[in-house]
Amino acid sequence: MSNQVHDCCTPHTIGSAGLAPERASPRVREALCAIENAGALVSWHGLTAEEDRVRVTLLRMYAESGRAPSIADLARQVEMNLQELEALLANLQSRDVIVRDTNSGAIIAAYPFAEGDTGYQVDLGAQTLRAMCAIDALGIGAMFERDVCIRSSCSLCGTSIEVATLNRGKELAYWTPETAIVWSGIRYEDGCAANSLCKVLAFFCSDAHLASWRHTQTDGAPGFRLSMEEGLEAGRALFEDSLKRLTGPRP
Repeated sequence: MSNQVHDCCTPHTIGSAGLAPERASPRVREALCAIENAGALVSWHGLTAEEDRVRVTLLRMYAESGRAPSIADLARQVEMNLQELEALLANLQSRDVIVRDTNSGAIIAAYPFAEGDTGYQVDLGAQTLRAMCAIDALGIGAMFERDVCIRSSCSLCGTSIEVATLNRGKELAYWTPETAIVWSGIRYEDGCAANSLCKVLAFFCSDAHLASWRHTQTDGAPGFRLSMEEGLEAGRALFEDSLKRLTGPRP
């Protein structure tokens, strides 16, 4: 079983999604390109100024409180009435920028953050946040220019995995066990990365356990095996500029 998928890239590049591919190695760029070609990431580009202002405010509120804000609190923070905000949030949801509860309408995820137990805990200052996946967790430090400690586990055996950053999230301080790696899978379904792609962006305690897990997957688990350093590169490419504007012409 091959460790990677070849010939995945088209002229549609991850740079079009407002990301920072120049910070990543060719292998990481190829992995991110494969994710985009599956349908993810593209919709992040081209938000209106108001949509992007709400997105950035939402992410900052998430980080400050450790959880998603209520719709009412978000409306007060961005100084919009509920009707205006609801219309804007509906568009962000349709573009897979946020995820909302199907019954209550509450915000339950705004990449890279999520509610509930995702298996990826990130200590950011005084708050412990939950990331959507391994790569999202690795990008949070650079996104907020602060060092983080990530606590997760091997997706096969449950062995504890811990990763800490330095230089404001741009480098790795350590990770344990030293054999731990990142799997950048390729799966995007129903226009929602949280319910598909994020399930296959994972930590494994060793190459052997990654191989064993892949043998259990009916689709053969296409994707890329990344070192922890490459996983950090991928996280930075996705999220380091995420609090900056992603506005511009829509694809």
